[in-house]
Amino acid sequence: MRAHGHSDGWSLVLPAVLAIAWLAFPARAPGQDGAPPDKATGEESEKSEAAGQAVSVEDVQRMRAQIRTLERQLEEIRERLEAEELEKLRQAADTTAASADDESESLMDRTYITASRSLQALNPEISVAGDFLAQLVVDEDFEAFYAGPHDRSGLPLRALDLHFQSTLDPFSFTKIAVGFDPAEGVGIEELYITWTGIVPQMSFTVGRFRQLFGVLNRWHEHDLDQTGYPLASQLLLGDEGLQQTGLSVKWLMPSLWAHTNELTLEVCDGENETLFSGEHFSVPTAMLHLKSYWDLSENTYLELGLSGMFGFNNRRGFEDEDREGAIVDEPWRKTFVGGADITLHWQPLQQARYRSLTWRSEGFWVSKEDLESAEYDHGWGVYSYLQYQLDAVWFVGLRGDLVEPLGSDRLHWLVVPYATFWQSEFVYIRMEFQHGEPFADCHDTRLLLQVNWAAGPHKHEKY
Repeated sequence: MRAHGHSDGWSLVLPAVLAIAWLAFPARAPGQDGAPPDKATGEESEKSEAAGQAVSVEDVQRMRAQIRTLERQLEEIRERLEAEELEKLRQAADTTAASADDESESLMDRTYITASRSLQALNPEISVAGDFLAQLVVDEDFEAFYAGPHDRSGLPLRALDLHFQSTLDPFSFTKIAVGFDPAEGVGIEELYITWTGIVPQMSFTVGRFRQLFGVLNRWHEHDLDQTGYPLASQLLLGDEGLQQTGLSVKWLMPSLWAHTNELTLEVCDGENETLFSGEHFSVPTAMLHLKSYWDLSENTYLELGLSGMFGFNNRRGFEDEDREGAIVDEPWRKTFVGGADITLHWQPLQQARYRSLTWRSEGFWVSKEDLESAEYDHGWGVYSYLQYQLDAVWFVGLRGDLVEPLGSDRLHWLVVPYATFWQSEFVYIRMEFQHGEPFADCHDTRLLLQVNWAAGPHKHEKY
């Protein structure tokens, strides 16, 4: 339709243009084209010249009138063509809108027999992790002195972990971690809800979670770079680490001194028996953690962290056997915990899948008021490890631990070389050797084989 409209317009324009050209350049009178005029008498010549001049003036006036008429006709044609094009565009827009309305009405008129797919989308994402840890204890004196029924040579299944994760709405999500330990039974490791986006640059968490003290305390055991937590974490923070119930507020701070700064405040019950009272309804503990991050280059980043924690370790409302089961409260006793961590990670951009190097270190300091002496016992510990990626699946590393536990003046140490084979993101196999004096006055030398596998959307996550 559009091409046809243009052809109608040009059928009128073309004759008009030819007419204007003919009128603007009329045929020349004899003698005007350069040919010699015919010979004539002088009188006849004068008459003919006067008559030619009279005719020329009339022709010019007539041509000007015709030109003005043609210009008006051209303007009318141009306006008519523009009006036709505009009307065609309006008709096309009305047709598109009508088809869209018809489609929406047809969608509304549909009858849905079942909503099984929608209900399935509401189910939480489930991941399962199995952890098999075989070990061979070499030192006989250690096995006779320290090893209990669950700490000796054997081929045990260490744990089975179930992880549930679900986005509840645009502002909140939940995570649940349930552990099945053959020795200790079933336990809820984490169960919390987190709100994001309500306050800019802030998130809020309520429930039971692994606290953000340092780096490794937040990770689950099957996500560690070695088979277990460092010796400093076990002896100073407890076997399970800082895993308590309360609330957490995280603030993504402005980039003041680093590329990224993050401040976390956590207030929890003092459930940790090593540091605090080990009770759910004790006086809450307070923890503050500051993390700063720098991009040193396109291949390297640096992360520094500072942690501080305060709480009380006295028990409240317990039965005192010396007082014939009377319910009493112990005197107030305070606990202070400090920590610092550093992580340096290198991973070349062009070989990110095949090469990487990680150096991570943490230091802990604990001061706990003693019940009997009313004085403070002090303890400290450090660990450091270096891990290098050989190719797409092989990683090797070395970790060193040094600890002076609470109420002791003897240093405990451990050296841990290891190699990890990542068969895929779902399966890894780790060989590890441990040697040192981790407990009391005995040496510990053991060889460990860890096989870990995970099924589900989240697999192995360091969170």
